Amino acid sequence: MRVTNSMIAGRVTYNAQNSLTRFLSMQTQMSTGKRINKPSDDPLGITRDLDYRNELANNKQYQGNINQANSWYFKNDEIINSLNEIVSEAKADAVSGADDSFNADGRKAFAAGIRAGIDKILQLGNSQLEGRYTFSGFRTNEAAFQRYANGVTFQGDNGVINYQIDSSAEVGVNMNGADLFLKQILTLGEGFDLDTAINGSTQLSDLHNGDGINQIPGLIQIRDLNLGINATIDLNAETTIDEVITQINNDLAINGINNLTVRIADDNNSLLFEPTQNGLITGTTPLNNINNGAGVDLTSGLINVTDNAGTDINVDLSSAVTVDDVITQFNSQLSSAGIFNVTMSINAAGTGFEINDTNGIPLNLSIKDLENNVNLAEQLGIVGNIGPTLTGSDLAPRVDFAIEELGGTTAEDLGILGEFKGNFIGENLDVQLLTTSNLSDLNNGLGITTGEIVMWQGGTKATLDLDDPSIVTVQDLLDVFNNSGLDITASLNSDNRGIQVVNNDPYSSFTIEDVSGGTAARNLGIYGSSDMVGSFYVLANAMENNDTEAIGSLLDNFDLSIDHVLNSRAVNGSKGVRLESTMNRLYSQEFMFTERLSELEDADLTKVITDLSIYENNYKAALMASAKIIQPSLLDFLR
Repeated sequence: MRVTNSMIAGRVTYNAQNSLTRFLSMQTQMSTGKRINKPSDDPLGITRDLDYRNELANNKQYQGNINQANSWYFKNDEIINSLNEIVSEAKADAVSGADDSFNADGRKAFAAGIRAGIDKILQLGNSQLEGRYTFSGFRTNEAAFQRYANGVTFQGDNGVINYQIDSSAEVGVNMNGADLFLKQILTLGEGFDLDTAINGSTQLSDLHNGDGINQIPGLIQIRDLNLGINATIDLNAETTIDEVITQINNDLAINGINNLTVRIADDNNSLLFEPTQNGLITGTTPLNNINNGAGVDLTSGLINVTDNAGTDINVDLSSAVTVDDVITQFNSQLSSAGIFNVTMSINAAGTGFEINDTNGIPLNLSIKDLENNVNLAEQLGIVGNIGPTLTGSDLAPRVDFAIEELGGTTAEDLGILGEFKGNFIGENLDVQLLTTSNLSDLNNGLGITTGEIVMWQGGTKATLDLDDPSIVTVQDLLDVFNNSGLDITASLNSDNRGIQVVNNDPYSSFTIEDVSGGTAARNLGIYGSSDMVGSFYVLANAMENNDTEAIGSLLDNFDLSIDHVLNSRAVNGSKGVRLESTMNRLYSQEFMFTERLSELEDADLTKVITDLSIYENNYKAALMASAKIIQPSLLDFLR
């Protein structure tokens, strides 16, 4: 193959251009410090480069979003902290206002402070951040709360403003105003007991708040511990209180227990056993019961039997527990001492001891207490001469009964289990409240104090007159509330012991108060407010009315309000922790991707300097070689 001058020139020029290209590439890397300055520098690496740059761009955006979210977080935390201070101050005022050491003027001053607290709360509720209302949901151009004479309403919505803080995570930065300021912290009337009275027609199934009583086998035993007689009573078929009372009284009489009857107690919530003292004793009568329950002193236990001549016997009764013990020990010790036909027994009237000397010629004995003794013989009513009969004085035993189970828990369920030595009032039978219950049966049969009550739901007011004669039953009362025009629900509370009133409007405060010094709302257990802001209004009104009872009843409201605020702060705080941890993770990711991008893009300057020098020399050499090989001609200069 013939190599022409043209071919040689073309090759030399090509090599010179390559040298120049390599030299310029190294020069570019040297000046930029980057290994990749255009896609052709590393077609595969440029793809990874773009991915890293995209991750870094997103990371910056997420960091910016977190900074914005932190503005909301710190604003909310500041508001909640201020709210906690306001509620805590109101709680302190309520504690002071309930103290009798303050007078009406002092409580009016407290009322002014409470109303100022309401102003501060509404200012917090209508706070703004960068020109947007923070608690209005998506309605950031509209104030969150509207104030009325005795309440507030929420005008925002439940919208959640979310910020993307990671590729797969977002956080709601705003707090729901209704939830923070108007959330129901309690249910008015929940847990309150209206103390429904029992009567003769009360069903046993309604006792113990509807759990009824156990009537299997339904047998109980009533024992007269003085007379030693028992009555077994079968209550397995009775259905009402009257039937129980009738059955018990009948069975007591049939079994000879004539000094005990049962009826409904005056508190109308339990059974009452009323014994009467009949003065009778038997051998089983405990010595502790005689002398109207004073008993006898058996410290020495000695009585003296003497004829004031040769007979002088000390009878030891220190181990005696019952009347029979006294009789047995007295008779046996006289016999052992050689004294016959002198015996002790219960007198014919059954009220005390009797000692008879049946010897043909009475022994002319007498009974007395020893000197410096404790008057045991006197306490036993047997001081005197046996000539031939000594009839002791009445021992006047106190009543002593015991009610026991004969299997099952019927007596316990009726609240009448145990021993008693006088009037015995059983335990509260806790009658279940029914919608058919009469209002006159409430408050243990005393009824409820009625009068007017006023309810506020936000800006809507309803006044109810509970003196209306058509309100007879609990259901009538519930209907009055449910037909009040407010969005509320009145019903029996979960305990079935009282009524409760629930505010169905989560966007409005709700209060129930008495009118003109009445107490109907308090007697029904529904006085107060179910939310934090409403509690401020009720407290301010109670302070102005100088009503210490009402003030004291609101203390729990403020305890619950403080708990609610602290819980809200904890929820907001958890967002702050999440934002901080996410930001730290984003910082770590930013460092990692920046490092990887640097590893991919950055040039090795030491190598670049070396290569630049080499390529520069190569280029110079190429130019010199080209000058020698391609000599310029006259035509080159003429052109």
